Amino acid sequence: MEIPSNIFLVGFMGAGKTSTGKELSKILSYQFLDMDSWIEEKNGQKISEIFEKHGEGFFRNEEKEAIKGFVGKSNYVVSTGGGTWIDKENRENLFKLGWCVWLKVTPEDMWQRVSSHLGQRPLLLKSKNPQQYLTALLKQRTPFYSLAHAGFETDKKTPKEIALDIIEVLKKDRPFEISAAKK
Repeated sequence: MEIPSNIFLVGFMGAGKTSTGKELSKILSYQFLDMDSWIEEKNGQKISEIFEKHGEGFFRNEEKEAIKGFVGKSNYVVSTGGGTWIDKENRENLFKLGWCVWLKVTPEDMWQRVSSHLGQRPLLLKSKNPQQYLTALLKQRTPFYSLAHAGFETDKKTPKEIALDIIEVLKKDRPFEISAAKK
């Protein structure tokens, strides 16, 4: 086996997918792509505007298109949106395209990380109690996230520490062979 052609980071908002993905891509000398940012650039609008003007269905189709863009590509670390992994078709395609890693986060750490920028989270714009809503949504999505190839705790860790945890599993357990990773 060899190093995975692509690594897809999945998990709930606030799990650290983007910041960890950037660290992991540096260590592996892979390209980094944040799926939400790609969708924003493609549409010339923030995610919240896309949800407002085009609806969630349009956004979810954009996620599917982004995933299809990785067919035949390699050497990417990709931060997926929090809801991307919930769709069965997306999961099946991501499994075919690389190693899928769940970044786990507790409701407490998630809230601490996202509460300062709730206006950027489209699913929260209509919620009267965002913390309660997010905790319930995290609980609902956890069984889906647990289907990933591997899972890593993120609470009380820096993105670099999480990236190094992922590299350690790649070296030790060798779900894919890996050459000496740069630290």
